[in-house]
Amino acid sequence: MGYRSEVIFGVKKEHRQAVDKVLKEHDLTDSFKWYERTYDWYEFDKDNNVKVTHTEYWIVWVGDYLKWYDGYPDVDAVNRLISDYCELDTFMVCMGEDGAIHSEQGDWYDYVEHISKLEISMTNPYLSVENEKR
Repeated sequence: MGYRSEVIFGVKKEHRQAVDKVLKEHDLTDSFKWYERTYDWYEFDKDNNVKVTHTEYWIVWVGDYLKWYDGYPDVDAVNRLISDYCELDTFMVCMGEDGAIHSEQGDWYDYVEHISKLEISMTNPYLSVENEKR
């Protein structure tokens, strides 16, 4: 039980070993999947043509259904690492099971999409087909 979170964080590829070391030291390696990502940055010239200004190579870790509380030694170690590297373009975002963002570091919104939507329940036993057509 307890509040569970999805945790996504990333560092530039050259800093991967530092993250892997912390994850291994705190037995978190199996709690995260990692992905290599390439991010292209664009700008427009005076004729409104798009050109790539530079490309960055990142490693992004995704953990789902984690108890991610400040004060837990493993959580504090990862948070501290991301914070220490923050000047080197790292990011972290944590979203709770209620959809609320509860922790963030760096410019995560440049690398992660936060999508929220509402849908009509089609499994509510108190709705009938007649009620749905109103």
